[in-house]
Amino acid sequence: MKFTNQLITTISLCILTAVVIVLIGSGTSFYQIGALYQQRQVDTVFRLVDEGWQASGARLDKIDAWLPHILEVNGIIDFTVLREGIPVYNSSRIDAAATVGDVFTMEYSAPLEAEPNLSAHLVLRPPFYNIDHSFTALSGILGSLVLVLIGSLWMLRWLRRQFRGLELLEIRSQYILQDKLGSLAHDTRLEWPHHTSQALDKLLQTLKDAGQERSRFDSFMRANVFFDKKMGIGNRVFFDNRLEAALNDPACHGGALLLVELQDLAKINYHFGYEYGDELLTSASIYLGHFVRGTPGALQARYSGTTFALLLPNTVESEAKEAARQVMKLLRRLNWPEEITDPTIYIGGVCFRIGEPLLQIHEEAELALRSAELQEGDGYFIYFKGVTEESMGKGTVRWRALLERVLAQQTIQLDRQGIYVGLNQAPIMYELLARIQDEQGRELSAGQFFPMAEKCGLLNQLDRNIISQALLLLPDIEPGASLAVNVSASSLLQRQFQYWLVLELLQLPKAQLNKLVIDLSEAQVSRHAQSLIAPLRALKALGCQLAVDHAGQDVVSTQYVQDYQLDYLKIHPSLVRDIDTKAVNQMAVSSLIGNSEGSQTKVIAMGVETRAEWQCLSQLGVYAGQGYFFAYPEPSVKKDNGVLISGRQLSV
Repeated sequence: MKFTNQLITTISLCILTAVVIVLIGSGTSFYQIGALYQQRQVDTVFRLVDEGWQASGARLDKIDAWLPHILEVNGIIDFTVLREGIPVYNSSRIDAAATVGDVFTMEYSAPLEAEPNLSAHLVLRPPFYNIDHSFTALSGILGSLVLVLIGSLWMLRWLRRQFRGLELLEIRSQYILQDKLGSLAHDTRLEWPHHTSQALDKLLQTLKDAGQERSRFDSFMRANVFFDKKMGIGNRVFFDNRLEAALNDPACHGGALLLVELQDLAKINYHFGYEYGDELLTSASIYLGHFVRGTPGALQARYSGTTFALLLPNTVESEAKEAARQVMKLLRRLNWPEEITDPTIYIGGVCFRIGEPLLQIHEEAELALRSAELQEGDGYFIYFKGVTEESMGKGTVRWRALLERVLAQQTIQLDRQGIYVGLNQAPIMYELLARIQDEQGRELSAGQFFPMAEKCGLLNQLDRNIISQALLLLPDIEPGASLAVNVSASSLLQRQFQYWLVLELLQLPKAQLNKLVIDLSEAQVSRHAQSLIAPLRALKALGCQLAVDHAGQDVVSTQYVQDYQLDYLKIHPSLVRDIDTKAVNQMAVSSLIGNSEGSQTKVIAMGVETRAEWQCLSQLGVYAGQGYFFAYPEPSVKKDNGVLISGRQLSV
């Protein structure tokens, strides 16, 4: 019960009690006064009878001449004179027989001094028996009660208005305790007491600043571990982590590594100073940054002093060669000194497939870079390994035809992989992993066809199809577990998609919505941080849970943890891989966990494959893990008489 309701209830009970006490007290006093008046009246009658009995000499005819008039005036119903208990005189009204002994009569007896053993007994109505109890007679009391009621209602209404600010302050306190401060709708300036509200504002602002400072410190820690301070991009450790993750990620079947060396920088530093050389190196980093933004999932890093590394996922050798040509063209546009008419730039590249050793890829890329320096030509060399479009299954026209066929036939398969808080325990969550089959029957993961779907403009339709299937799987989820489905931020930012998703979710009961986890990528979240606040809060209000995966993949601010009120933060596999032997990765994971403390966000490690990794992660404070160490993905389908049922699609 609210404080204001408690106070008003208490005051109302006090007023009601006071009114009842006043009414009871006044009624009792009024009755006692009537009883005393009647007693005096009876005593007077007894005295007159005693004196008249003596004056008449006990002659009943003389007594009967004056006594009935006295009895009638005093409202006496029955009067009897007794001598030694035997009636010697009686005077009663006509209705005496009907009223004597009635509950509404009173009897009095008293001895008479006129003769020994002589007494009198009379019967009469109680006090105020004949008083008029009509509405007019009681109008004064009723009017007083109405005035008290109106005054009480006005006072309670005034109290409620005065304490409205206190209720608002209590509402904000409840939101703070429930970690739902973002749902606050009223103006805090309306709260009362004002000093308490202002103190709460100041503490919340201080807490927010501390959280932002902690996020900045977290970013600073990871930046010092994985970032090159001078260039502001990833360093060699950061690049090796990402390359190793790509080599072991089933969602990425391959890619390309380009090493870009600006050989003339050593000469420029010697002749023109290090400031000019650093400025030229920074400009090259900016140019390369603009280039990699055009490829989903691509990144750049500083490989060594004058060498940059570019990682291009899902890239074949022909595309890598075209990328090297474009990079060469970009870097030649730098503000080179006039003395250098033909800048010396070399690019070596190699394409890789999943499962190849990291050291081998580095050696092949460096060998390609040396080959570019030794051979005359355009200055770039691609190490040929037979990674072609045919072997990788690429081609925009081919992808569009494939994806349109998959959407038309609704043959997207959803596998699920469990997330566990410990080995040999029940899963707390299942993540849905989308799969399709190409023309040759090869299984393709979401990491392969989702970037191509975005290029073909079919990403929105894919998200709708996957979410529709996921909603049908919700009722079959085990008790205590939830279901995570990946949604792209670009689809979630479209108003039509938002309306469609909200309408779909409104058709589900609250218990099922509480099991649904909306999963977004950290790269997309950091790119659309402010734009995603409104749609994510709407999903949160419906009862869905929120998660961000691939955390730590890039060094970005983790302020979104507090802004979105995340339920889960999933660490990228590049930080989890061999974390038990990498102190740098342990520091990065610790910073992510520390940044989530004080909130409802639970940290989950993705890509756990060994017991040593999980033991190290558990010691660092990770809540749960996902990976081959716990369970392999399994089809989220049911078999019924040989028919595979997956979502809404029936395929034999």
